[in-house]
Amino acid sequence: MSERYLAKLAEKSFLNLWSYPSLFRDQKESGRGDGKELCDLLVVCGRHIVIFSEKTIAWPNGELGLAWSRWVKRAVRDSAKQAQGAERWITEHPDRIFLDRDCTVPFPINFPPTEDRVIHRVVVAKGAAQECRKHFPDSSGSLIIKPTIKADAHWLGKPCEIEPFAIGDLDPSGSFVHVIDDIALDIVMSELDTVRDFTDYLEKKVAFIRSGRLLQAYGEENLLAYYAVRINDDGDHDFVLDDEHGQIEIDRSRYNRFVGDPQYIAKKRADRISYLWDTLIEKFTTHMLDGTSITPAGHDFDLRKNELGVRYMALQRRFARRMYGEAVRGALEKGKMVNIFFRAMISTAEARENETGFFIFTIKYLDWMEKKGGYEQYRLKRSEFAIVYAQGLLERNPHLERVIGISCEPPGQGRGSSEDLVYAEQTEWTDESRRAIKLDCKTYGVLQGSLKETPWNGQEYPDVETVMIERKAGPTSNMGMNRKQQRALMAKARREKQ
Repeated sequence: MSERYLAKLAEKSFLNLWSYPSLFRDQKESGRGDGKELCDLLVVCGRHIVIFSEKTIAWPNGELGLAWSRWVKRAVRDSAKQAQGAERWITEHPDRIFLDRDCTVPFPINFPPTEDRVIHRVVVAKGAAQECRKHFPDSSGSLIIKPTIKADAHWLGKPCEIEPFAIGDLDPSGSFVHVIDDIALDIVMSELDTVRDFTDYLEKKVAFIRSGRLLQAYGEENLLAYYAVRINDDGDHDFVLDDEHGQIEIDRSRYNRFVGDPQYIAKKRADRISYLWDTLIEKFTTHMLDGTSITPAGHDFDLRKNELGVRYMALQRRFARRMYGEAVRGALEKGKMVNIFFRAMISTAEARENETGFFIFTIKYLDWMEKKGGYEQYRLKRSEFAIVYAQGLLERNPHLERVIGISCEPPGQGRGSSEDLVYAEQTEWTDESRRAIKLDCKTYGVLQGSLKETPWNGQEYPDVETVMIERKAGPTSNMGMNRKQQRALMAKARREKQ
């Protein structure tokens, strides 16, 4: 039951194309059919590989120190060993991983290159929350994060020397092991509900814990709350300290203050439109897995290749998805008023992370098209338009490495609906190929002249709520942002406008 719950939670956050529960490794010297479980859940997206190993262990009887030692060995140490073994197998035998125990259905997604990949080991350890609350009455039941505890010091030594309900660095010389308990699992997966937000947090957390700047954090959810309202000089969320050479202890009430703050509530309200982007991703992955994707003439369907386009959609953070969701919603509304509508979402050449561009293209399915091949021919022609748009954008914007396009009919036509995805990569354009692209654009009547540019003005935490909290709380808001942090957020917003 716990494994199924973990899989369902991950699929909700990371979507079905990148989340694979209960994979198997083929351990035979030759031949197949002797599958052993690799891990409870594997997420592969972009350069990231997240290995989940889960155990639910009932709290043992006995004195507290001894009971903790027994529990942590079974729930944490053994799971960490499974995750370590999975990491080793993925590194040494990536072609011997299967979806079924008989080892007949190969893992369908390419692993990132060894030199680029980042592997995250996540242990989900359940069974200690109730005892933790008994021991710390003001606690949520989430385990304490204490970096000074290392390796087997978690369970070896005299019972009086072992620190119950505290987790540090299980493998100081290897990949960091993130231990997430009953209480924190739902919180982390709901607050960081995109692959990018989740893996950014894990990477920053490892650097913070191993920097020596964290004394201890009373629960993963409180550590997350601290991270969620601080940004570094690059404009990314990070564990920024007011004194960059100091250390910090993160208290038990930080997460409750965070979710009760008006800024947080305003952010959640503003994020609602971002889930339109998630819906589109899910539709495209469903088409791919069900084999219902449309492939224009001259192109072959290949899940490993076609996955690239939707992967870059999935690698967008929640905040970016808000921007894209608003752009898509506006395009769909405007598409109702005209036969053809096009909108591109592209960063300038000077912006950070400007390598990927997106666009949405709507075209109505009109009555006369019934006699010109019907809906199937309309959809193929629509995909041809999208390819021309994609190549035209790449030729116009050399800073782009790739373009992903969404084509669909506007809503409310009463003829059903479909969505198609096009993925195109930048290339070395010859004079002849540039002329060909420009001729295609002219033939199809697309990208003629200059495009109207409209900057997006969104902020992760809306200005009105920020001002209100400053007036209520003085120099430091309830969320824990000092004036320096607030100025940094405003500077980030200005950069995003540009």
